[in-house]
Amino acid sequence: MIKLIQSRFFKNASIYTVSDILNKLVPFVLLPVLTRYLTPSDYGVISMFTVFTSILGVFISLEMHGAISVKFFKITKEELRVYIANVLLLVSITTSLMLVTILIFQSYISNVLELPSEWLIIGVFVTCLTLFTTINLILWQSEHKPIPLGIYQITQTIFNLTLSLVLIVGFGMGWEGRLIAASAAAILFGFLSFAFMMRRDFLKLKFNKTYIKDALKFGVPLLPHALSTWVRTGIDRVFLTMIVSTTATGLYTVGFQIASVIMVLTVAFNKAYTPFLFEKLKEITSAQKTILVKYAYLYFLGLSILAILLSLAAPYLVSFFLGKEFIESQEYITWFAFGFAFYGMYSLILNYVLFTQKTIYLSYVTLIIGLLHVALSYLFISYNGTLGAVQANTVISIITFFSVWWLSNKLLPMPWFYFIKLNNYKTKN
Repeated sequence: MIKLIQSRFFKNASIYTVSDILNKLVPFVLLPVLTRYLTPSDYGVISMFTVFTSILGVFISLEMHGAISVKFFKITKEELRVYIANVLLLVSITTSLMLVTILIFQSYISNVLELPSEWLIIGVFVTCLTLFTTINLILWQSEHKPIPLGIYQITQTIFNLTLSLVLIVGFGMGWEGRLIAASAAAILFGFLSFAFMMRRDFLKLKFNKTYIKDALKFGVPLLPHALSTWVRTGIDRVFLTMIVSTTATGLYTVGFQIASVIMVLTVAFNKAYTPFLFEKLKEITSAQKTILVKYAYLYFLGLSILAILLSLAAPYLVSFFLGKEFIESQEYITWFAFGFAFYGMYSLILNYVLFTQKTIYLSYVTLIIGLLHVALSYLFISYNGTLGAVQANTVISIITFFSVWWLSNKLLPMPWFYFIKLNNYKTKN
């Protein structure tokens, strides 16, 4: 245990956790303000913009940025510079295609999502530049540099938070003020990320057909998986807006945000753990496999305890954070808490699948789960309203975790049941 605490992994995880908590404080800090200056319907509009940019992110990125974190440890920096430049070249093409698509179908999309058409156009640029920031952060993460990564994220958060308060409270701009602030932060820091990558010599514009094929080969098979992830956090809000109202979507979103404190911790942990895990898996022994499994089980236990604690604290959090119109969100927090806990477990297991680069199998599994989620969300919402959407989300999180766990062990066997063998050994002796 002492060695673990003194390790680079533990130190990085601590920094990532602190910086991510500070970065994700925006929704929590803004909740007391937004739930008093905005209506649940306004909150629903903000949520739908997030859903829209999330689905755009799948088709603009084609999940190619994930290949960069893997290639970082497998190719030289000179090769990596060309690789990243070719990924960005592909991103510029996909962004253009999505912009044309949105322009053609903007009327239909605007009606379904209840978003003004101009925000659909803005969403394309926000999504593209957010991807620039994502790649920049991946590079810092792979270099084991959590401090610059944390400072960068916190600075963006402060800018986002300050501008949101000025526009909403100072100028009374409502939901538009929140979207303007979030979009401005994404666009500004996207350009800054590009400048940082240039300054740190991570870009070399040189067309490479092999790298383009490799990036597409890594990312495209992940699209069904990415769509499944979007379905998990997006389709329920679309159905709520279509079947119930934007008010229901707003209440759902607030409960989601309070429970997402668990996701903040899991994302921070994963940022530190992924490079550590990939390095260990390159040349791993049976003993090291057992150690990694023990770490995983401790992590699963911690997430379960955290979900229980958050459920118990929910009434106090709601009374402190939310305005009167949002009190109904309290009944959703327990469901969300356990849903996020299982999603955190899945995120750790997912790394084993990604390391094998056999992502096509992951897509098969998550595509089926995604289709199941669509059906369950529509069914549950039709019969149980907003609570039904939350229940469907949690059920799918549990199914996703166990399905991907099974897949990971097929692709990269680990001694997940070593304790059973150990008990059998003790019994025999």
